[in-house]
Amino acid sequence: MKSALLVVVLIACIQATTVSDLKDRLSGYGDHPFSSSMINLVSMNMKTGGSLNELKQLLQQIKDELIALTQLQDQENATFTRRSQVDLAKLQATLEQAQQDLDNQRQEQTSLNNELNTLQTRVKEDQAALDRNSRGSGDAQSRLDAENTDFAAKYQDYSDAILACKEAQRLLMNLRGEGASLIQLTQDTKSNLIQTKENFQKIKEILEAHTKKSSLTLFQPIIEGLAEMTTKVNPETLNNVLSLVARLITALQEGQDQLEANHKTQVENLTRLGDDLRNEKQTLQVSLATANNRLKEIQSRLNELDGLINISNAIVEVTQLNIQDATRINELEDQEYSNQKVSRQTEIDIVDRLIEYINQKLSE
Repeated sequence: MKSALLVVVLIACIQATTVSDLKDRLSGYGDHPFSSSMINLVSMNMKTGGSLNELKQLLQQIKDELIALTQLQDQENATFTRRSQVDLAKLQATLEQAQQDLDNQRQEQTSLNNELNTLQTRVKEDQAALDRNSRGSGDAQSRLDAENTDFAAKYQDYSDAILACKEAQRLLMNLRGEGASLIQLTQDTKSNLIQTKENFQKIKEILEAHTKKSSLTLFQPIIEGLAEMTTKVNPETLNNVLSLVARLITALQEGQDQLEANHKTQVENLTRLGDDLRNEKQTLQVSLATANNRLKEIQSRLNELDGLINISNAIVEVTQLNIQDATRINELEDQEYSNQKVSRQTEIDIVDRLIEYINQKLSE
C-alpha cells in the first residue's frame, strides 16, 4: 500500500527522540493499533537523525492520503446507499404491484360473478333506448337539412366579403400605380371609393350576425381609410388600407375554411348518428344470443383467477422477506461505514498530533 511505502520512507527522515515522549503525545490513542505502529516507526526513525522538515512533509502526505481515503469511502458509501435505495424501491414497487394484482383479481372475481345478470338487464335497457333513438332518426335528418341551409348562407356571405375585398384591393392598387398623392380625384374614382366603403359597411353588418371573429375589427379602420380617401389620397393612408385589406382577405379565407371544416364535421356526426341507430339494434340482439357462451368463459376465467391469486400471495410473502433482508444488510453496512469513519478520523488525529510534535521540535 502507498501509505505503507510512505511510512518506510519516513524511517529514513525523522530525528531521534524517545518512545516515552511519543507515548505521552499520543496517550489518548494508546489502544489504537495505528497509534502503536506510528510510535514504533517514528521512534526508530528519529534515532537515525533524519530531517525534521522532511519528516513533517511525509506526515502531511500521510494525512492527505488518509483524508483522500475518507472521501473515497464517503463516495463509495453514498453510491452504496443510492443503489440500496433503488433496490429497496424496486422491491417495494414489486410488493405494491403484487398487492394491486391481488386487489384487481379479487375485484374481477366479483365482477365476473355478476356479469351475466348485468348483461341481460343491460340488453333490455339498450333495446328501450334503441326504440327511443329510432324515433329520433327523423329529427337527425331535419338537423342535417338545417345545417346545410345555414352553411350555404354563411359560406356565401364569406365569398361575397372576400370578393368585395379583392375588388377594393384592385381599385386601391390602381390608385397606387397611378401615383395618386394629395391630388383632386376624378369623379369616377371618388364614386368607386364611396361605393367600396358602403360595400364594406354592409358586409361588416352581415358577418356580425353570425361570427365573433377578430377579423371584424379590421373593417372599421378600412372603412375610415376609404372615407378619408374620398377627398384626397394620402400615400400613407393608401398603403395602410391596402395592408389591412390584405390581412382581412386572409382572415376571411381562414374563417371560411373553418366554417367549411365545422360543417363537414357536423355532417359526419349527424350521418354517423343515423348509422349508429341502425346498427345498434342488431348489435344488442347478437349480444343476447352470445350470453350463454360468455357464461362458460366466465367460469373458465374464475378458475384461472384462483391460480393467479395463489401466485400473487406467494409473491407478496417472498417480497416482504426480501425487503426485510435488504433492510438488515443496509443497517449492517451503515454500522460498518460508521465504524470505519470513526477509525479513519482517529488516524488523522494521530497524524495531526505528530505534526504538532514536529512543529514543536522545529521551534526549539
